[in-house]
Amino acid sequence: MSETTQAAVESTDLTVSPVAADAGVTSQEGPIQADTDSPAQQETNPQDSLQNWSEPEKLPFTADDFKAFKTLAQECKLSPAQVDKWLAFQNDCAMHQTQFAQAQKREQVANWANQTRAAYGAGLEQEITFALRAADTFGGPELRELLEETGLGNHPVVIRTLSGIGRTISEDASLGGQPSAPQDKTFAEALYGRKN
Repeated sequence: MSETTQAAVESTDLTVSPVAADAGVTSQEGPIQADTDSPAQQETNPQDSLQNWSEPEKLPFTADDFKAFKTLAQECKLSPAQVDKWLAFQNDCAMHQTQFAQAQKREQVANWANQTRAAYGAGLEQEITFALRAADTFGGPELRELLEETGLGNHPVVIRTLSGIGRTISEDASLGGQPSAPQDKTFAEALYGRKN
């Protein structure tokens, strides 16, 4: 080494920190300190990090599921910000799943309506009249509400069944002037019909 280089090295105060020495790093300003803000260096209690965290108003969980999630978040040492991001993501997923399920239901109900129209063609209005008569007679407003809410009122099998019942009611009324009084039947007779 030249005298000039050696003089420059001797005049520079180089200190090596224990961490930096292992890596072969030195600093002119003094020992290099390890980053104490890094998660690996900090020993934080996960209970403390979520203790002051406020729960969001709309949760995609039940209360029990949220309690289990909070425990898991603490075990994974998630920060409140990370928990908030995860909950926002989960909430978005739940919303998208709901929208997808609603779209599938609308599509299914539309398919049922198309199948019913195709099955009955021009006679659809009359079939619906008979079906509504049966629904009103035996189920009342609750049945009609159920059929509308679920979309089953458009299902071809439901229309066919209720229409058949409605026709029977109409035939009974037209033959005797009034529907015949219901007769007590055994379970087998109700299921298989009466043998004469």
